[in-house]
Amino acid sequence: MPRKNNPQETVERILNASMKLFHEKGFDNTSMQDIVNASDMSKGAIFYHFKSKEEVFQAAMEVQYKHVENVMFEWLAELKGLSAKEKLITLLKRNVSDRELTSASIDVAVIGLRSPHLVLANMRGNVMKSAHLLAGVIREGVEDGSFTTESPQECAEVFLQLFNYWCDPFFFTCDMPTVKKRLLFLQKLMKQIGVDILTDEIIALTMQYTEDFYREVTKHG
Repeated sequence: MPRKNNPQETVERILNASMKLFHEKGFDNTSMQDIVNASDMSKGAIFYHFKSKEEVFQAAMEVQYKHVENVMFEWLAELKGLSAKEKLITLLKRNVSDRELTSASIDVAVIGLRSPHLVLANMRGNVMKSAHLLAGVIREGVEDGSFTTESPQECAEVFLQLFNYWCDPFFFTCDMPTVKKRLLFLQKLMKQIGVDILTDEIIALTMQYTEDFYREVTKHG
């Protein structure tokens, strides 16, 4: 008997072909028929898994987020023995320095430049998922004395929204001096609420990351 297609492999094939199309043609200029053709699969096989290209993009974002989450858990496992504050500072430094994560984010950003509504639609879900992980480490910090906040979950949500979006010129258009002013404000805010994790080194790394990131996005966009 012929071997049946592996559903997971089929989905991966669809997502890989779709993201390549979204990157090259733009999301709005890509049709489901384009995805069918690029995947070299039947229309029935595509629509069995996804009813629209919006569903395809959402699934691709879920895969990317899951990968980032797994990387974060791996990093945390390597940092056993450190205080929660030391863990979060290390995670932030790695997050803005890791080239593999940056490469995947560039692909999404290129698509987002042409269709910003796609990225905006994913903002809330991604913040809430990441905040859950961050809040857990902040609670650990409250227990070990490295943090003093009484609201770990809210603190995590505010930090991620400001750091990932308000300090990002893609979402809130601004020049690099303004990005630095916002990062310095966020640094002061985090100190005041008892979660002092945004160091001068991380601000410098974030500034460099932002400049490099959008230089690459513009080049590919």
